[in-house]
Amino acid sequence: MAATIETVTRVGPCEAKIRLIEIRDVRERKRKKIIERAAELLKEWDQKSLEPSEIEEKIDTDIKLGEIIKWGPEGLPAGPNVESDDDLIIVEGRADVLNLLRIGIKNTVAVQGTHIPKSVIDLAKKKERVTIFCDGDRGGELITKELMQLINVDFIAHAPDGYEVEELTRKQMIKSLQNKRSTTESLEKPGETSSVMEKKVTETKLSKLLRKLKVKNQSIITQALKTIPSGHSIGFNNKLEKLFDLTAGKLFEEISKYNQTEFIIIDGILSKRLLTLVMNMKIKFIACKNKEEELTIPEQINVYYF
Repeated sequence: MAATIETVTRVGPCEAKIRLIEIRDVRERKRKKIIERAAELLKEWDQKSLEPSEIEEKIDTDIKLGEIIKWGPEGLPAGPNVESDDDLIIVEGRADVLNLLRIGIKNTVAVQGTHIPKSVIDLAKKKERVTIFCDGDRGGELITKELMQLINVDFIAHAPDGYEVEELTRKQMIKSLQNKRSTTESLEKPGETSSVMEKKVTETKLSKLLRKLKVKNQSIITQALKTIPSGHSIGFNNKLEKLFDLTAGKLFEEISKYNQTEFIIIDGILSKRLLTLVMNMKIKFIACKNKEEELTIPEQINVYYF
């Protein structure tokens, strides 16, 4: 528009020469500094040979600064959706949060060092999925290890070796997040078999699921999973008191008698027949080895596969 206006040579009966001096958005005083900086960059265009994309990126960065919030009692840098999003991405510092805002990722929080704030630990417990996105250096490894000891992490993403998250380009950030690895892949140690690691990750998922259901004494469920007789099913009420221990055949015949059952552990496959029987009960947790194909699980029932 500015270039077009400057081609005007006449206004009405008079000759005219139009030159753009300044662009100002009077509706947003808070962005005054951003606009002043943009004007300075434009004036230095010829001297520094800046590409238009570079200027846009600098302005975009300053605008994104306005989206960062202070979250939690520690006032941690975070994206505006850190509370509302089901997923959480944990990064190292404020600049990392800012850089991720540039690609529209708003569910981040920065831990600001190797001492992990308790508020972040509590927040992670409420999320369906937690991803760590740290620098590709020694510091990033240390923070990742510290977080893994305190939080149930689902995925780990790293900046390329020698790079920090804050200095990655859009393309590099997207690629790093697309290449994130599950905790099974990321934490496998020399000499430790993949089956052992898979067991650890599965147990972590169980713990996370039971916390979601506000189960205080998880050890009862864990112990039952380890000791359940072959082909049996065990049921518990909401206080985790054992209501029954039945074989598969007896379970179908007698399950309806135990209408206070909320937790069931099955040493076998969850079938459509059994699911139909428990649909109208208070069941909110079923642990089983597997399920029949194309079996639809109701939203109110949480299923754990062991």
